[in-house]
Amino acid sequence: MPQVVNAAFSGGVPLRESLMAEPAFDDFERLVRENQRVVYQVAFGMLGNEADAQDIAQDAFVQAYAKRSSLREPEHFRAWVCTIARRLALNSLRSGARARRREESAASAAPTQVDVQELAEERDFLARIRRATDSLPPKLREALVLCAVEGLEPSDVARMLGIPQGTVRSRLHLARKALLRLLS
Repeated sequence: MPQVVNAAFSGGVPLRESLMAEPAFDDFERLVRENQRVVYQVAFGMLGNEADAQDIAQDAFVQAYAKRSSLREPEHFRAWVCTIARRLALNSLRSGARARRREESAASAAPTQVDVQELAEERDFLARIRRATDSLPPKLREALVLCAVEGLEPSDVARMLGIPQGTVRSRLHLARKALLRLLS
């Protein structure tokens, strides 16, 4: 695969070479800036907690930097780092660390002045959506979060999850159908 297309994104140096170069902090920093929101959203979509999602996103980029030489196709960096974040989030869910951090965060949160009615309605709405999303089977929830929430293309999600694109589309359809039923 020619590296000419990637040269524009790394100051004239093909992206693969610039990622693999030892210092490469500038190029990697650029990739972090470009992808930090989507990586955070992937983690948040799976964990439902800001602090946990921020930790997972940071850990995903640390791992990506440490293992950057194993990235075979640098043009797929976003899918690769999202996969890392997804796996870290799953590990976090399994370990129970999420519950401990949520309790610590709730204990240290400071109250602010807000419209109580508006806050109650917003929390109720978000809680309904979260409960409905959480009640979905993990495979459907994953497809929904990555495609509908994050806006990733089914082809990128398929590559990230290692499944056919048709399977992603099917899971997305089933997830949307289940959400409609749950929220009606």
